[in-house]
Amino acid sequence: IVAEICDEVSVVYAGRVIEHGTLEDIFKNTRHPYTEGLFNSLPNLENRQAELKPIKGLMPDPSNLPKGCAFCPRCEYAMEICKTQKPPRTYRNDTHYVECHLYNKDNIHEGKVNIR
Repeated sequence: IVAEICDEVSVVYAGRVIEHGTLEDIFKNTRHPYTEGLFNSLPNLENRQAELKPIKGLMPDPSNLPKGCAFCPRCEYAMEICKTQKPPRTYRNDTHYVECHLYNKDNIHEGKVNIR
């Protein structure tokens, strides 16, 4: 539905926009691990027997969010910095940004992540 009616998409987690961009930015250049998890958890309409790949863990209590990245406890790529510091907004282009410690201005374009 989103792909059919939207020009831009914001992916929100724990009340924060953690990735934003055009449809092409988000669907073809996914960067945030939560966005990746959302896409991986969609049912396969061509293979109804395929198992879903849910995002591990539960959403945090909004009144008691982690100090750093709110997605950190559920993230497969989490690093120590994720536990204590909120990630900065890093732009891939004029329309697409992500808030994740995996990326910086040097690797955001290729999608290569920082070494853990």
